[in-house]
Amino acid sequence: MVTGKTIAVAATVTAAVAGLGYIAYFDYKRRHDRKFRRKLKRDRKKVEKKADDVNKTSPDAINDIAMELLNEVAKDKLPASPEEKEQFFMTQVSKGETLCSAGPSAYSSAACHFYQALKVYPNPVELVMIYQKTTPPEVFKLVMAMMAQEVRQKQLRYFDVFPAKGKNVQIKDKNKTDNAEKDKADAKPKGKTKAKKPLSAESDNGSDVIVPNRALFSTKDFDAGETIYEEEAVVSTLLPRAQNGQFCDHCMKSIPSAEPRSEEKSDPEAAEKEDSEEQNATEKSEEDKEVEGEKTDTLIEAKKNEDAQESEGNTAETEDEFKDASENNATSGSEKSEETKEIKGSSSSNALECDKCHKAVYCSEKCRQDAYDAYHQFLCTKSDSAQARQFAELVKETHELAPILIAKFFGILVDREKKKELARALGALSGSDGAGDSDADEYTTWEHLECMRYLELVPSAADAEVLKKLGELMSSSVPGLTEFVTSERYTMLKGKLDYNAFAVHNAQDVDVPAETEATHVSDTIRDDHSASPVGISLYLISSHVTHSCDPNVQIVFPDNTSKAAIKTLKPVAKGDELHVSFVDASLDVQTRQKLLKNSYRFTCECDKCKADLAAVADKEEKVEATAEENEKAETTEHESSKDEN
Repeated sequence: MVTGKTIAVAATVTAAVAGLGYIAYFDYKRRHDRKFRRKLKRDRKKVEKKADDVNKTSPDAINDIAMELLNEVAKDKLPASPEEKEQFFMTQVSKGETLCSAGPSAYSSAACHFYQALKVYPNPVELVMIYQKTTPPEVFKLVMAMMAQEVRQKQLRYFDVFPAKGKNVQIKDKNKTDNAEKDKADAKPKGKTKAKKPLSAESDNGSDVIVPNRALFSTKDFDAGETIYEEEAVVSTLLPRAQNGQFCDHCMKSIPSAEPRSEEKSDPEAAEKEDSEEQNATEKSEEDKEVEGEKTDTLIEAKKNEDAQESEGNTAETEDEFKDASENNATSGSEKSEETKEIKGSSSSNALECDKCHKAVYCSEKCRQDAYDAYHQFLCTKSDSAQARQFAELVKETHELAPILIAKFFGILVDREKKKELARALGALSGSDGAGDSDADEYTTWEHLECMRYLELVPSAADAEVLKKLGELMSSSVPGLTEFVTSERYTMLKGKLDYNAFAVHNAQDVDVPAETEATHVSDTIRDDHSASPVGISLYLISSHVTHSCDPNVQIVFPDNTSKAAIKTLKPVAKGDELHVSFVDASLDVQTRQKLLKNSYRFTCECDKCKADLAAVADKEEKVEATAEENEKAETTEHESSKDEN
């Protein structure tokens, strides 16, 4: 009887013999057939040329190829469930590897499969790093070009879906808006002239380079004093001078009845020293308790010997008295220790400290847990990680808040995407990232950030050291962070924070300590100085509000937290551009212009600046005219004196 095993063996042998026969035939043809050899040579040259073409292809051509490939894969529907995604991922990677081994002619198809695998992988940055090490350079280049083209396409659609309609605002490119109005004006019959539209406060200053000049416009009419929209902060941090126990380290809400901590107590080193002293005090109280216990036993025994003839009841009473006295003495040390803990732990029942570092203070258990889940688990200076303490010390030396904000941002980024992925899996995704709209939820927090303006900064030696410590601090918990956050990307993030971060004013009825040399920070912050700031925050929508020294809206904090609201200062019509003041608008025009130029690199050309500059110029002209008249009068008088003499 012929078994299955026999058939399998026979089939394997047959295949092997056929393979050997083909190899022998191929070798014979290669040796004796001149035409066959020429054909092989031509095919080899074609393959080499194709590979060389991919390497030498211009970026524009590669982008065109990537766009074609994107259109191909767009037809395929991606799986939804985790199990389907895992199976899909394995299939796509396997197909990509097989096509890579087929040679350059199959590289485009291989790139498509690798790209599809990337779309369902939970950590795309990590997979990109793997692709870079394991795939041919030509394939990796195509995959990266496909990613770049997808980002570009998403960015083109971004302002169509963000912000959500319920926010009552729209982000538009002012260059396109101005050009459209100009085209309309040109199309009008001659003889009818349209009033010239005033230049934007943030002018390009005569530059010939046309760049996106986006701004925030109202989509409704509002009266003065009305709220246009509210939004939560993406990332926030307290100013060093406000890190004194009076404000929540997460939402920045003032904590009722909280007494301000001394500067020494806010210092991690001082806190560590205090912890050590507390531990020593506790240990000492335990030792005192043991000594007092021994003394008590000795005294009781002596008393027993002296009063041996007294009644048993009196002896027992004496023992109880001595025990009570000794217990009171023994517990006095531990009570002091408990008092120290209470003072250190909370100045009021409303304040909750981090259980480990005792430095971060929160207004509620929710804030404490949310902060820990998102970023404090990395930044806590009393955690098991020595990197957290080193990072905190380095940041303190730089006098910058950007490193802390960037560290928090990546923790929040990972936490948000995990929650969004979980919500998708449960089929209950709700609005996030300040969008509140399902169309905008396709964008990650990072993609929202990429659409913001930023200042071009030059990387410094301090930035390099901070970046190194940041990688050591978070790379184990955020895989691929070190490779993703390059020096250029870190500098870009700093530039975005410097251009877009707002000062948070919510210290009503709370005295914020004045800034000192120790608590000074060098970060650029949009601050109209309407009140004393307690921290800085970054917002997805409000970052697109432009500056004017005569603003029509103001950023306020109605809940006395980092949650912001845009409130009108004067009537705003539908289609009006919204302006806040980045600086104290009550300053003189020269000071305002200097601050804006140094901090934000633009010259303000708002109506107020124009009027103020005109007034200054008029005043200077009058002073010069008066000086000239005085000089002429002196000259005439001098000549008259000469004539008389």
